[in-house]
Amino acid sequence: MTTKINWRKVGYVTIILLIVAYLSASISVFAFRSEERICTSCRVTIEDSLTLRFVSKKEVLTFLEQDKLSPLGVRGEMIDPAKIEKSLENKSRIKKAECYKTPSGKVNISIYQREPILRVITEKSNYYVDRDGEVMRIAENFAAYVPVVTGCVTEKFAKSELYDFALFLHDNAFWNAFVEQIDVNEREELIIIPRVGNQIVKLGKLEGYQKKLDKLYQVYKNGFNKLGWNCYKEINLMYEGQVVCTKK
Repeated sequence: MTTKINWRKVGYVTIILLIVAYLSASISVFAFRSEERICTSCRVTIEDSLTLRFVSKKEVLTFLEQDKLSPLGVRGEMIDPAKIEKSLENKSRIKKAECYKTPSGKVNISIYQREPILRVITEKSNYYVDRDGEVMRIAENFAAYVPVVTGCVTEKFAKSELYDFALFLHDNAFWNAFVEQIDVNEREELIIIPRVGNQIVKLGKLEGYQKKLDKLYQVYKNGFNKLGWNCYKEINLMYEGQVVCTKK
């Protein structure tokens, strides 16, 4: 029995194979030429610049120059995007960096900044703690709108119990707007200074802070809205099951 060859199908397959081969060869040549190109442009994008301004485009380029990784004037084959990303992510104010080369010989870098949730200011220290519990350096031209912590604050305490407390405040709209400053004594007891009103809030130890703040919220909601916030100079949450208010 003779098998009939479908020459039309063979023709289609041949054309497709030729096109694939041509495209593969073109891509290889194009990629080779791209690697031969000299980088004439490095585009830096700060992806979260609308809410955070801890890092500028100029600083990113300066970081690369300091680490001898600036792609400008360098042949494409000598530019290592992974090395650039790792270098930038080692900077305390940068959370993530993404870098890639374009066929035209340009380099694009996207930067994501760290998000601070508290600032520690003592005689010896001045730094932020970010959302991941890591220490951030202070930016010269920008200050974050976060609670300032003063007093007897060790870095270990700032990155552990105090970090958990600050994260709770940050993620709660009421408390995020309420707390302006936190003072810590040598026994790691906290005093909160609100943004509104002249009173101070003695929180005490951080154990059970959510229950303490829930009680305080009820006082502000049901009591102070009727009597006024400025009638008291001190609110003490250090007693079990009680909120003790001291009048002026």
